[in-house]
Order: sequence, then structure tokens, then C-alpha cells
Amino acid sequence: MHTAVGTKPDTATPTASPTATPTPTPTATPTPTPTATPTATPTPTPTATVAGNHDARLKKISASGSVVLSDGQPDLKNLTIQVRNEGDHTDSIGVYVDIVPPGGISNPYGCTPIGRVINTVVSLAPGAQTTVSASLSFSCANVAGATGQTYTIMAAADAHADDGGACGPFQIQSLACNSALADEDNDATDNRATTNAFTVK
Repeated sequence: MHTAVGTKPDTATPTASPTATPTPTPTATPTPTPTATPTATPTPTPTATVAGNHDARLKKISASGSVVLSDGQPDLKNLTIQVRNEGDHTDSIGVYVDIVPPGGISNPYGCTPIGRVINTVVSLAPGAQTTVSASLSFSCANVAGATGQTYTIMAAADAHADDGGACGPFQIQSLACNSALADEDNDATDNRATTNAFTVK
């Protein structure tokens, strides 16, 4: 009698679960810092020098011969300056006028006006001229001391109107003013004028 050899039941082979592969954490790529582009500094455009003849002429000073102060009241008078452009192109011309009172800049009689009374710029075509005027009030604290003496008027015409610094108050007759006016004026003999007027009575 044969005994059946029992067949050993199959033993299930456990299936290994796959090991999870860790997902790598992405490394942040740094954003490059933009390099600042330097702003170009604009090159200044040179001021064109007008070629030709430059000639500002202080043509005439018109002023009253006298002022009456003996009544104790101020006397109003006009002062007129005539300026001409004798150059060959339109130009800006500075007009500077100073008054020195009787007795000089130290003003011993306390008179007015004193110092710069006109400081302006006019634009004139070649050959053109114009007048610049000021209405001035004259008075003196010591009328008796100033009687018989005059005011001195100094005026200048400045081609290009750029020498106001060198020709400041009471500097119109200075060497510095003369040189500044002459360095850009083809005829430097007619830039300035001086006269006496407004005799105190």
C-alpha cells in the first residue's frame, strides 16, 4: 500500500514593497542682482561765440544841470542814458549807472541818491540804439554844505551783459571794469562815460 506523499503546499513568497526614493528638494537658484547701468552724464553744449564785430557804445548821459534843495523838499529829476549797438549782430547790452553824491563816496552831506541807480539789460539789433531812464529823488541832510557842488554820474555799456561783477557799484571807472569790458568789445574806447550834473541849489 503506497502512502501518497503529500504535496507541500506552496508558501507565498512575500513581495517586498519598493523602498520610496526620496524626492530631492530643489535648490533655489539665486536670482542674479542686476548690475546698474551707469547713466551717462550729458556733455554740456558749448555756448557758441558769435563771430564778428562786438561794440556796445555808451553814447550819452542826459541829466538836469541843477536840483533845488534849499526849500527843504526833495527834488525829482530824470536821468537818461543813451546806448547804441555798433556791432554787426543783435546783442544783449548791460547798462550800469552809478551816482556819486557831493563830497564823494563818503557822502559827507548825507545826500541821495548814491550808488547804483540803473542796472538793466537791453537787446539791440546792429546799428540800433535806445534810452534807459530813471526818475530819481534828490535830497541832502546838510543842504548848506552841499550847495554849489555837483553829483557825478558814471555809466557803462557792457557787450553781452556779463561784466556786472567787475563793474559793480563805484567800480565803473576801475581798471578791472575797463579790462572786463574791453576783452570782448572791438572798440573799448566808448564803453564808459562820466559827467557832472545836478548842482545843488
